[in-house]
Amino acid sequence: MDTFIKGPSKRDVAGMKAAFALVGSTEVVSVLFKNARYGNFLVTGAAHLTVLDDLMVGGLNAAAAAKATKSAEGEPLRQRQPDSDVRAFPAVFEGDFDPTPIAADKVAHGDLVVASFTQAPYGDFVVTGVATAAEGDAAYLMVGPWILHSADGPAPRLNEVELVAAAGGHIAPVPPRRGQVDFE
Repeated sequence: MDTFIKGPSKRDVAGMKAAFALVGSTEVVSVLFKNARYGNFLVTGAAHLTVLDDLMVGGLNAAAAAKATKSAEGEPLRQRQPDSDVRAFPAVFEGDFDPTPIAADKVAHGDLVVASFTQAPYGDFVVTGVATAAEGDAAYLMVGPWILHSADGPAPRLNEVELVAAAGGHIAPVPPRRGQVDFE
């Protein structure tokens, strides 16, 4: 699992454009995201099409609205531009792993976890990735952009969290602790 979370060395943008164009609303998809703040994380859940036809999964923009184009042979095609944070789609994990249930307040920065959430209108979805803590606040834990735990306790949208591997026990990249976001 930790090797899979590292993602491919190069994005297949052309392949993702074509694959995203085939996704319909409510179809269950898995998308591997990567960014500096949250690291690499996999989101699996029902596709949600916005009023502008953008494709979202787990509340994250995965691909832009579908656009008509033509193939090299002149055949009409539809494509969706993947978001810049999308590393791989479809993201298909073909291995086995045996996560262990863990209380959200026992998760530490750098732990590789699987967490399930429920949030309208996105429904139920799962985020797999490295947990990150805030600078100066070890209780404020997230996986991807979703909160696992804060000083107030487990996040209200969190259903369950499971530990895949403790910090130092996997090879998935661990981002630094999250600092404040500066807006200019």
